[in-house]
Amino acid sequence: MPATGRPAHPARAMPPNHQALTARYGAGVFDEFIVLYAPNWSPEYLDLGHRAAESAAGLAGSELPGLRELLTAYGSRPEELIHWAHTHNADRFFWIPTGTPDQWPTVLVAAGQLDQELLPGDSTSILLGLLTGSIRSRILPDDLPSDEPQFEPLP
Repeated sequence: MPATGRPAHPARAMPPNHQALTARYGAGVFDEFIVLYAPNWSPEYLDLGHRAAESAAGLAGSELPGLRELLTAYGSRPEELIHWAHTHNADRFFWIPTGTPDQWPTVLVAAGQLDQELLPGDSTSILLGLLTGSIRSRILPDDLPSDEPQFEPLP
């Protein structure tokens, strides 16, 4: 177990709203740009547990000073983050598993891991906000959302 007393595998739980979203729609792509993971999904690259474990292993040995500093306020470390989506630009969405799953904040990490920002709300409200334009991110492209964002389920 990590020093925080949390189990080593970070995808042991997930926010209930994300569970409901993926139970209804599964894994897929929003607005041809944001790829959403679902639990127990095949192929493996869309499986939330697989992606979380893969990311945890990759983040464990990385320097990431800005991210480590941000996570200190939550009593967390990069290897504890839960990777729940990515963009076609290789930006990654992570939950910070602190407190109860329905309260987990999200951090968006830019491709190259040189920038990060906290996004307000849970994963479903973040997706809705990004797709309606009510949430803007300095990391994501200015042309998000498109005029008619849609969801495309993936196998």
